[in-house]
Amino acid sequence: MRKVFLLVIILIGCLESAAQKKIKYRAEGRQEFFRKDGKAIRILVEQVVFTQENTTVNCDSSVYYRQENKMDAFGNIKITDDSTVITSRELTYEGDSRMAYLRDNVIYKEGIRELSTDNLDYDLDREIATYRGGGRLFDSTNTLTSTTGFFYSQEDYAVFWGNVVLIAPDFVLKADTLRYNTQTKVATTNGFTEIVDEDSTILHSNGGIFRTYIDQSEFIKGTVETEDYTLDGDELFFDDIARYYKANGNVKLLAKDRDVIITGDEGFYDKEKGFSKIYGDPVMKKILKEDTFYIAADTMIALDGEIESEKRILAYPDIRIFKKNLQGLADSAVYFQHDSIIYMYSEPVLWTKKTQISSDTIIMEVTENAIKKMKLRQNAFMISQDTLSNYNQVKGRNMTAFFEDNDLHTVSVDGNGETIFYLLEEGDSVLMGMNRLLCSDMSISFEDNDISTITVYKQPEGKIVPPHELTPDVERLRGFFLRDFERPSLEDIFTKRIKELPEGQTPPFKAKGKMKGKRQVSRKGG
Repeated sequence: MRKVFLLVIILIGCLESAAQKKIKYRAEGRQEFFRKDGKAIRILVEQVVFTQENTTVNCDSSVYYRQENKMDAFGNIKITDDSTVITSRELTYEGDSRMAYLRDNVIYKEGIRELSTDNLDYDLDREIATYRGGGRLFDSTNTLTSTTGFFYSQEDYAVFWGNVVLIAPDFVLKADTLRYNTQTKVATTNGFTEIVDEDSTILHSNGGIFRTYIDQSEFIKGTVETEDYTLDGDELFFDDIARYYKANGNVKLLAKDRDVIITGDEGFYDKEKGFSKIYGDPVMKKILKEDTFYIAADTMIALDGEIESEKRILAYPDIRIFKKNLQGLADSAVYFQHDSIIYMYSEPVLWTKKTQISSDTIIMEVTENAIKKMKLRQNAFMISQDTLSNYNQVKGRNMTAFFEDNDLHTVSVDGNGETIFYLLEEGDSVLMGMNRLLCSDMSISFEDNDISTITVYKQPEGKIVPPHELTPDVERLRGFFLRDFERPSLEDIFTKRIKELPEGQTPPFKAKGKMKGKRQVSRKGG
C-alpha cells in the first residue's frame, strides 16, 4: 500500500512538471484545428503569443503540434526570456527540451551585446546560444565575426571559431579560434592569430592569452612586426598600456630592407620610446654578396627614428666581428642602418688577412655588399706581416683605409706618421734591411693585402738599417702589440672560450692594467 502511495505521488509530480512545460498560446486572428495521422495540429494567425515559464514568443502566424508540444512560427518573431531578446523570421520551438531553432535575419540581444546571424539554436534552460554559417557580434565598442559561435551565459564564456575577426577601436584581431570569459575578461586564441594595431604594428602567433582588463597578453611562438623591424620569439608578452612587447626563447629581430638580422635569448620592444633590446648572447648578421657579416655582443639595442639617419643599432660590451676576410673586436659599436657605417669604440682592432688595424675609434663603411672604407681616429696603428714573417708597421694620428673587392688597397696617414718597412729582394725571399721613416703624412699601397709601396710627404726623416743591426728595440714602433691571439673565428661568434696572452708577450704601455694576461670571449653555443 505504501509503495502504491509513493508511485501516485511520483506520477502526480511528473504530470505537474509536464503541465508546467506545456506551451500556452493565444491569437487575435483566426485559429484552425485539425488532425493529421491522429495528431492534433492548431494553426494560429495574427498577433500570436506563446508562453512557457518565463519565456514569451510573439509571431505573425504559427503551427502548434499539441502532442509533441512543439511549434513552428513565422514572421516578426520575438522571443523574450528574462534579459534575453531574440528576433527572427522563422522559428521552430520544442517545448519539452526548451530548444529554439531560429532562422533568417536572427538578432540576439543580451545586455549591451547584440548578435546577428541567419542560423541560431538556443537552449533556454541552459542559456546556450549557438550559431553556424556566420555571425556578427556587437557591443558598445567592438565587432566580432566568425563562422561558428557558442555563448554559455551560465558559465560566463563564449567560443568562436572559423575566420574569427575582432574589430576594436585600436586594433583588429584575426584568429582560428577565440574563447572569452565574461567574468575574468580573459580571451584565449588557439592556432593562427594576427593582430594589427592603430600604429600598424602586426602580431602573428600560434595562439595566446589576452587579459583585457589590464591590457596584457601572452602569445606562443609569435612575431611582432613594426614599420622598421620584425621581432620573433618562442614566447611573447605584451603590455598595451605601457606599449611594451617582450620576447623569450630563440629571439630574432629583423631590420627590414637592410638585410640585418639579430638573434638572441631574450628581447623586448618599447614602442613608446621607440627601441628594441636583445640580450642573452645576441648576434647580428648582415647579408653581403657571397658572404655574411657577423657582430656578436652581450647586448644589442635597435633604435627607431622618424628620420632615416637616426635609425641605428647599439652593441656592447665584448664585441666580436667576423667576415671571411675581416675579423675584429671592440668594447662597443654603433651600426647606422641608413648608410651602413659601423663605429667601433674602446681599443677596437680589425684583422684583414695578414694585416692588423687598431686605433681609439674605428669607423667602417659597409656598402654595396662590401667593405668600402675605414677611418681610424687617434692612435692609429697598422701591422702587416711580410713573406719572411717580418712586421711592417705604420702609425699616425689618423688613418683612412680604402678597400677594393673587400681587400685592402690604399691607406693614407694624416699627422705624426711613422713607419717601419722591410726591404726584400729575390722574390721577397732575401732581407736587405729595414727602412724607418718619420713624416707628417704618408700613403701606403697594397697588393694582395701586402704592402707594396709607401709614399711620404712633408719633410720626411728616415734611415736604412742593415740586417746585422736589427734588434727588437729597433724593429718595433712604440705601441706595437700583436693581438692575433684574440682574433675571433666564426666559432667565437657562438661559443665560449678563454684567450690567453702568449707567453713572453706583454701589452703596450697604454694597455697595461686592462688586458691582465687573458681575454674572455663569452658566447653561447648556437
